[in-house]
Amino acid sequence: MASIRQTKSAESSLFRVGYVVNPIADLVWYLGLPLVALAFALACQQWLTAMAITSIALLFNAPHNFVTLLRTYGLEEDRHRFRDQLIVGLVLISAFTVVGMKWAPLTILLLSVLWNHQHNLMQLHGFARIYDHKARAGTPMTPRWDLTLNWVLYVNMLLTAQLFANFWIRELYRFDLPISAEAVRVLQTASWCVTAGFVGVYSIHVFNSVRNGFAVNPLKFVFLFTNYAVLYIASWNTTSILIHSIANNIMHGLQYIVIVYVYMQRKVEHSSQDDGWIRSIVRPGNVKAFVAVCLLYTVVVQLIARRPLEEFGFGAISFTSRYDAIPEHQLAGVSLAGGYELFALLVMNVPGLLHLYYDSFIWKVRDTKIQQGL
Repeated sequence: MASIRQTKSAESSLFRVGYVVNPIADLVWYLGLPLVALAFALACQQWLTAMAITSIALLFNAPHNFVTLLRTYGLEEDRHRFRDQLIVGLVLISAFTVVGMKWAPLTILLLSVLWNHQHNLMQLHGFARIYDHKARAGTPMTPRWDLTLNWVLYVNMLLTAQLFANFWIRELYRFDLPISAEAVRVLQTASWCVTAGFVGVYSIHVFNSVRNGFAVNPLKFVFLFTNYAVLYIASWNTTSILIHSIANNIMHGLQYIVIVYVYMQRKVEHSSQDDGWIRSIVRPGNVKAFVAVCLLYTVVVQLIARRPLEEFGFGAISFTSRYDAIPEHQLAGVSLAGGYELFALLVMNVPGLLHLYYDSFIWKVRDTKIQQGL
């Protein structure tokens, strides 16, 4: 009997379960939500018009950006800790955005898209770190392995999914750097080989970790698999960047909003500082007030965005005239509908640059002050 108990104890010590929030919240927001996001996005593609799709994409994009501002400026402790970064970032990014929208809109769009994807993979990595931190799992090298895994999986998607390949192929041609169809095929094949090889090596790392007595949190792997499965399926089953944006923003955006709410609630509960109205909207049992504030901001953004999109571009932005057909890759020139999508994405992404900048330093999991809220 003693040996049986020891065996069970050893087994349980190898698999430790920890949650970002709690079992029910994690099941809903971090494990189940990605599947709902995928189904909803594909339904939008099947039944909705381009204008409705744009509005829905904005609906899920706006509150995601807003809660970053709420979390950064709403907590007195963070305002004081990051005062210099907040001021410098606000001034420089605002000036950069205004000048860029006027003189180099395509460059701004490309920057915003690439930065968004880097931000997305870092959020996935961040949640993976929280899962390990809560379960006291992983080796000292596991964070680097996890980060590399996220980079490999994300870059492979950007290189191999036709949805994204269309964009970087067009950009290469626009900068007089043509790439042959054969070169694209070789690059994509190499990307898949590297990805498969690294996943194999990563699996060996996990196996060796367990063999050496380090625990693993199985929920971390379920989380990563589910989220990347949705991203990959959405990339291969749509030609619309806005449909992919809807799937990603439902998944990425709502997961982010949940962790911001939980973080602010815990920080306010353990803070002696007077955080004013922020304390009232994040206190336990008052989630409706938090949601109402987010929805109010979204409504304001929607009302502003009802103006003709061309007004945001100062009448100088035209995607259809800059992307010609590329017969070698069987790519037609960008249509009016395609140009509208790109322009809509530009209008939605550019205001989020400040959100991307702030998130680069306000969510360092290794920071002990941040750990208190997580």
